[in-house]
Amino acid sequence: MNLFKKRLNRREFIRGASLGMALPLIGNKLPFYGTLVHAAEEPDLVIAKNGTPAQLLQAAMAPLGGMGRFVKKGQKVVIKANIAWARTPEQACTNNPELLYALVKMCYEAGAVRVAVWDHTCDNHQFTFVRTGLKEAGQKAGAEVLSGHGRNVYKKVEISKGKKLKNAEVLKEVLEADVFINFPIPKHHFAAELTLGMKNLIGIVWDMELLHKIDLHQSIADINTLRKPDLVVMDAIRILTTNGPKGPGKVESPGEVITSTDIVAVDAYASGFFKNPRTGKPFRPEEIKFIKLASESGLGEINLNKVRIKRINVT
Repeated sequence: MNLFKKRLNRREFIRGASLGMALPLIGNKLPFYGTLVHAAEEPDLVIAKNGTPAQLLQAAMAPLGGMGRFVKKGQKVVIKANIAWARTPEQACTNNPELLYALVKMCYEAGAVRVAVWDHTCDNHQFTFVRTGLKEAGQKAGAEVLSGHGRNVYKKVEISKGKKLKNAEVLKEVLEADVFINFPIPKHHFAAELTLGMKNLIGIVWDMELLHKIDLHQSIADINTLRKPDLVVMDAIRILTTNGPKGPGKVESPGEVITSTDIVAVDAYASGFFKNPRTGKPFRPEEIKFIKLASESGLGEINLNKVRIKRINVT
């Protein structure tokens, strides 16, 4: 199925149905191009499972209204990827290159005039960009893939809602982008329990060590008050469940792409991929301190019973 197929409008959908060409429902879930259902029911969080990276992204975006809801013609898009470590895609320490390619292409299909993919790598950026396959994937899709290793690309800003982190040097392009997309991958983390969507934004800060020294969990919540992502696309095709965030460790394959405008809800859901070593059971969202703190700060919904979730099985 072509990832970039033009999204059906109402008239085209009805015409297709009359010819016996309407797309089938997947169980009681949304049609693959769920534009009509979207008008009646707008989910807060979409989970697409079992498909190629391109299919998963298309399926996860359709119930939210497609990328055209977020990216308009002529806009500049910044994607905060996870390209921190010099690992291969199979090691699940960095984003899936095929998914990044599909995401960039989808932004251009929606009318973006420029897409920039950023991260502040922990390993050498040149080696990391090549080994992860993300520079090649992003560039093939037409994006600029950029590293925050030079201080000149940051701007010092006040964090007015920060409780511990009161100011920081932050990537200028994140602050100035028309559209900001957070593109995390779930991983175990030795210091914060987990790396999820909110922790991915540590990579927009010049002095990342400072956040660890001040109060890591509160700093994660604080930096997320600065610029709310317009869209979160969580890459849970492969995840790292031990020895994170750099690995190597145990890799599991949920085979999911999760989309939402609520970063707390995304992290609350993704925390359940991992087991709490103290109980042996999947983490409850409130057991991850930064999720709890962000919820208390009003950044999103931690209670998944209050989140309208749409699950789509692509194949």
